[in-house]
Amino acid sequence: MTPDPIFPPAGLGLEVPLAELGKGLKQLWQSSSAMTKASLANFAIYSERVDSLAANTELIREVTREHACRALLIAADPGAAEVSVRAWITAHCQLGAGGRKSLCSEQIAFLISGQSLNLVPSTVFSWLESDLPLTFWWQGDFSARWEPHLYAVIDRLVIDSGGWTDPLKQLALLEVAWRHDAGGFTVNDLTWTRVLHLRMAIAAAFDEPGTLEHLARIEEITIEFGHGHGLAARMLAAWIISQAGWTLEAGRPAAGRFVISQQGRPITLTLTEKESSRPIPLVQFKGPLGAVSLTHDSSNPYIQTLIQLGEGALTRLTPSPSGTPAELVTERLRRGCRTKHYFALLQMVKTLLQA
Repeated sequence: MTPDPIFPPAGLGLEVPLAELGKGLKQLWQSSSAMTKASLANFAIYSERVDSLAANTELIREVTREHACRALLIAADPGAAEVSVRAWITAHCQLGAGGRKSLCSEQIAFLISGQSLNLVPSTVFSWLESDLPLTFWWQGDFSARWEPHLYAVIDRLVIDSGGWTDPLKQLALLEVAWRHDAGGFTVNDLTWTRVLHLRMAIAAAFDEPGTLEHLARIEEITIEFGHGHGLAARMLAAWIISQAGWTLEAGRPAAGRFVISQQGRPITLTLTEKESSRPIPLVQFKGPLGAVSLTHDSSNPYIQTLIQLGEGALTRLTPSPSGTPAELVTERLRRGCRTKHYFALLQMVKTLLQA
């Protein structure tokens, strides 16, 4: 992709020749006595879209409100005829205690042009703060630049599998890298994070009196998902099956319909795409005792749980943030990683994807 004539966009800061980048960073911090450098981690974002730098600068601005870091933004242009690297520096600042000094996270943005595969890892290696862990967000599908020299230095990998063009292929590439001798990174999938609060609401629903008996006699589960969130729905379904100790039956199911076995008793699972701005607007568990329904309307900041068993009914609300990329990353960075559990669930997700 060839950069637009108006490139670079506003907000990237001062362009600095690569050979003078260290000097430029030093001058950045010396330019104001009110600025104090704060950094608890390295946070790199890689994209093969030249126009990603502006959006990712805004994302870093939001993330650094809570997570101070050295930010490395990398936009690669593999289709460029000539190999080159351009760099820009800036800082994202928050007022410190008492408002006396600004606590600032530095950002270095790179545009890497041309086909040289070594430019990406060498750029990352050169500008990491070496004593701090590296969180690396790979945006989009994996390409030839996703290779051992790069992921060997990653401590925490951030991905958004919901945007992949071929999830089965990409999940396979991810797992190969994770199991590689150079791997060992933890995985934070923003698609998995999108259903975090819904998983919490489901778990809370089945803590209510009488719901465990309902769970043991469920006959139908329905999961509705918005456009582009089919993978999130399958991840949620795999989590429900795993948590309940059920088994996903083998065989080729009808489109969107699967059979789950609960100690030999069949349960029908239906995945349906609906017009909705929410990833998962409805999850419903139905059986002879009644229904447990969780809805997340487009205009409602809460997940509403309705438990109707027998003649009684109970409603509860669970807060759910809007789920912008910055909010999802910030939420994910607050938490630990259960990467082995994630890959175990992916085995079932792959089966659900093949229908």
